[in-house]
Amino acid sequence: MSEHLLEKEQHILSEEDSKVEIPAVSLLNNFVRRITMTTAWLNALLIVIILIQVSLRYGVKSSFEPISQFVGYINSMASGLGFRSLLVPLEEFIWHIYALAFMFGLSYAVTTDSHIRVDIIHHTLEIKTQRIIEVIGIVFLMMPFIVILFDHSLAWTQYAYNIAEGSENPTGLPYRWVVKSVIPMSMVLLFISALARLIHNVVMLACGEPKDNSNLTSKSKLHSWFTPKFNQQ
Repeated sequence: MSEHLLEKEQHILSEEDSKVEIPAVSLLNNFVRRITMTTAWLNALLIVIILIQVSLRYGVKSSFEPISQFVGYINSMASGLGFRSLLVPLEEFIWHIYALAFMFGLSYAVTTDSHIRVDIIHHTLEIKTQRIIEVIGIVFLMMPFIVILFDHSLAWTQYAYNIAEGSENPTGLPYRWVVKSVIPMSMVLLFISALARLIHNVVMLACGEPKDNSNLTSKSKLHSWFTPKFNQQ
């Protein structure tokens, strides 16, 4: 199923880059995509949790016996877990899933080139100029930002772990460091996806925009990882 999704997402890539495959870039991108597509299944869990939360919030007033029985069962289970009510923990858990999906989705958007470009000039420039701008942006803006945020997020996560930080609400979720650890993990994936994008642009600037594979030869096994191959399909 993952292979099928990887094939379907090729239409998201820009027209020029979708025609070129660089083994090293594909390896990094596929690594990031497989992780992010796996975490995307949490959205299905999110739907289930929202349905349960809505049932708990409004089901107590329902005259429909199966719903009232379901609410009673959930509340008794909450008592067994030490919660007076599951409404607050479920609401916070929903926020945590939102955070995870968004943070991991950043790296997925970079690998598929599906992020929003807020500019009115970039698309009017020549491909070579676009690549130069992207290289400068990745090296001097994106990567430093990722490194800084990664460094600070480690401190936040460590501090939350050391003080056993939990929800400010007495009935909320404990272990706040777990959701905060999503930030450094997502920054690692974002750095890998940015590195893949950087390699792609640098290789294309060095080799030019290939029209076929006839003039591209690999001098060594290492060199072959960075040799662009033109996809004629």
